[in-house]
Amino acid sequence: MSIHEPPSSYMLRKMSEVTVPDHVSWFPQTIGWKIVAILLFVFAIYYIAKSTKKWWENRYRREASSLLNLLSGSVNNPSLSYEIFEVMKAVLTHINAKNATLFKDDFLIALDSYSPNSVCDFNGELGQQWMGSLMQQQYALSEQQLNELMTLCQQWLTGHVVPTLEQTGGAHAV
Repeated sequence: MSIHEPPSSYMLRKMSEVTVPDHVSWFPQTIGWKIVAILLFVFAIYYIAKSTKKWWENRYRREASSLLNLLSGSVNNPSLSYEIFEVMKAVLTHINAKNATLFKDDFLIALDSYSPNSVCDFNGELGQQWMGSLMQQQYALSEQQLNELMTLCQQWLTGHVVPTLEQTGGAHAV
């Protein structure tokens, strides 16, 4: 900040000095604005914490989706249907450890149970063919069926609903 000096010109000597106004504080001066600032700060911290928690809890969705995207590039891979099964099984096991032993119809029903309003229908013809292709190579899925299965799995990953503690009766769920 510069220091004010009186004018050096003789014509301006008889003029009075302009006073410099006091510094204006950016901090609120009244209690009401202080309360509003504190409430906004607390709300911002709460919103950031809640958003971070949601982002962290849904990381498995992002990881599984990126893995499926990586797998979708290798449609000619003969073990692709098994690799898709492994990804979906890992997601189901992450949601509830009791799902680790599921296979065939039970696995498909479990996938459908997490889908709201039956948006994804795994227990249909495609799901049955998928389970058959895992056990016998003669029932291998065609390229079109693999693409449909990939799309169905991606839709399920983005749209499935994990039950909360209240809905499960106190059992642990993510």
